[in-house]
Amino acid sequence: MPNNEKRIYLDLDYCIGCRSCEAACRSTFNEARIRYGEVSATVYLPIACRHCEEPLCARACPFEVLKETENGLVLQASFHCVGCKSCILACPFGVLDQSLFNHVSQKCSLCHDREAGPRCVASCTSGALKYMTEAEAKKTIISKRFISRSPFWRRT
Repeated sequence: MPNNEKRIYLDLDYCIGCRSCEAACRSTFNEARIRYGEVSATVYLPIACRHCEEPLCARACPFEVLKETENGLVLQASFHCVGCKSCILACPFGVLDQSLFNHVSQKCSLCHDREAGPRCVASCTSGALKYMTEAEAKKTIISKRFISRSPFWRRT
């Protein structure tokens, strides 16, 4: 990932599981393109697309519905998706939702249509979701004793 490309990062210390990020996504796209991963029976955390350097989801799509852009985003042409679930099976992080909406897999596009960044980050009531470059994240992570390399923060 180029150092100047922004991604979504999650600060676990601030996430309260309110799902406002999911509601913001659902209100625009009629489905949530951000998912929640279950940590235990009572804790849920948002899981956004990582827009991988080598996107397996895009490589697995037999119809080239998922394509990587020049700036590293993996975007989906939903109109052409037939719901074969190849991308869902290929994603090593389980980010793509298996419940197909209108027989189309759903994928986060980081709200590339908005200059202000992703709607989920803007609606995060606790400030747990951040939209920043890897360099900005590393500064924040180092100052908070977090480690980086994945788009989600982890404690050291």
